Amino acid sequence: MNNLKENFDKINIKFKEKKDYYKNVIKKFALKSDLELHKNALNLFEKVEALSKEIDEEFVSTVEGEPVKVTLKKKIKEFKKIYKKLHDITKPIWRQWIESIVFAGALVFVLRTYIFGLYHVPTGSAEKTILVGDRIWGNKMIYFFNKVNRGDCVIFDNPEFIYDKSNSINYFWQKYIGFPISLLGLGSGPDNWVKRVIAIPGDTIEGRIEDGKTVIYRNGEKLDESFYVNPYPLIRLIKSTGLIPFESFGPFVVPSFLRKTLKIVNYTYDPSKSLSNQPFYNMDSKNVIRRADNTPFLKYAYSPEYEYDQSGHSVDEFGPITIPQGNYWVMGDSRKNSRDSRFWGLLDEKLIHGRASFIIYSVDSEEALWIFELLKHPIDFWTKSVRLNRFFKWIK
Repeated sequence: MNNLKENFDKINIKFKEKKDYYKNVIKKFALKSDLELHKNALNLFEKVEALSKEIDEEFVSTVEGEPVKVTLKKKIKEFKKIYKKLHDITKPIWRQWIESIVFAGALVFVLRTYIFGLYHVPTGSAEKTILVGDRIWGNKMIYFFNKVNRGDCVIFDNPEFIYDKSNSINYFWQKYIGFPISLLGLGSGPDNWVKRVIAIPGDTIEGRIEDGKTVIYRNGEKLDESFYVNPYPLIRLIKSTGLIPFESFGPFVVPSFLRKTLKIVNYTYDPSKSLSNQPFYNMDSKNVIRRADNTPFLKYAYSPEYEYDQSGHSVDEFGPITIPQGNYWVMGDSRKNSRDSRFWGLLDEKLIHGRASFIIYSVDSEEALWIFELLKHPIDFWTKSVRLNRFFKWIK
């Protein structure tokens, strides 16, 4: 009895203290000719006021030690419900907007952190499974209930990224938000990578070169990777991103994502087809980087990789390495275009976000925002860049 009355009094006192405020707000609704809102608010106010008096009277008439009537409990429950509606409907518009934005932000944070992620693919390290310009759906819940398996295409934070731990706010921002706001001193977070799990804890992994070709052994057995490893050569191209071909407008600096930038890329190339009829990307001969003899630069599949090792030892020769608990050996499907466990070692499971499930949509473009590609090539965007055959394609 006492607890019930105390709980009711806490809300009832707030209502009585703010009665004049509610009356003034309801009057303003009428003055603004918002008659529907005025009617609803006035109806709520009258109901709350009536229930407040009724409940007060019932508490006074209730004898000490007598069981609380069921009807009284129902009235208190109804009072709380209607008072909340009155409180919400009379909030200032600016406060309603702020609360909505905060709620939406918190909801997005929870969904993006623990449920799913939407990722833009900026490099060809997973070709031909995943192409540059694919937008993929990442399932972040799956590893709450299942273990990481061999063959999974996992999404994870760049393991070579160094967080700014000298500033707790910037560290939190980098870890959970990611995009930079230079004016506030907030830096960008790590890039998200997608690689295929080749070995799990307890496996022994080894890379060899046999007959001039790279092969992988797991637990003493040579792997048949023909299902997923990219068998095509890579052709070197020059591409551009951004729209604005200069760095500033007078005193105003052009943001980096808008600034036109040239970049060298390596794309999957089918030598049996012409440049204008490639199955994976649109290619133009003017973008091809050529050698002195006019032949294109090509990287061939299964050839050893020496690029990142100055000692002359191929990074494709490694191990045998037994994978410890909490770690994985991951590699890109496009081995000639992937910086993976061969270069930076084991992947800590704490960096894994989830598994790449399917491609939502796909646009053949280096642009992080497809709208830029549409602005630059409004006709070719629909006829050449949009890859409809990749929409909602499962990633295996």
